[in-house]
Amino acid sequence: MNYTQLVANIQNFLEDDSAELSASIDQIIAQAEEMIFQRLPNLPCFRKTTSASLVQGTADYVVPDARMIRQVSVITSNVASYLNHRIDSYLRDYWPNSTTEGVPEMYSTKTAAIGGTTITLAPTPDATTSTYQVDYIAPETGLSSSNANSWIGDNAENVLLAACLYEASAFLKAGETLSLYKTQFDEAVQLFVQEMQRDYAAEYNGGL
Repeated sequence: MNYTQLVANIQNFLEDDSAELSASIDQIIAQAEEMIFQRLPNLPCFRKTTSASLVQGTADYVVPDARMIRQVSVITSNVASYLNHRIDSYLRDYWPNSTTEGVPEMYSTKTAAIGGTTITLAPTPDATTSTYQVDYIAPETGLSSSNANSWIGDNAENVLLAACLYEASAFLKAGETLSLYKTQFDEAVQLFVQEMQRDYAAEYNGGL
């Protein structure tokens, strides 16, 4: 379901083509997509990876757009070593002098801001010959007049439409359809959770 189809479906399902609803549809879609992200953060479209060179003496690294960090690894001579995740106070206790350098063994999530999520490595990297790789979770680019298609729209139409109709019903203060589409959204999410469980399960090990 592309952007144009979604807008038409929202108006048709709710039988409302008022100027007020039309003017708010983009915001309704954005809120629905955010709700889907929060309910289904492990969808393939939200999984992203970034990598860069380590900087000697630098412990903090910003991961742009990251909402959740899945894992961090350090790659030396094409060999990846996954770091243990610890809270920041643990890292400060483990490596109190950040100017002392070594091979990173663990990381913590330090801060989150508009520019992304900052992670801290410990020990502080002692070389620039290695790279770090971060696997993280972040929303995909949402549907809009300038972005006609998305993974959610193409692969989870029922989830997206139900979420939009739920948000639109709240906007219109339509109690009957609000309850209806909340139920449909919850059911659609549960069905997609089951699909993702099958997607991430190995048939050989799971006996599917």
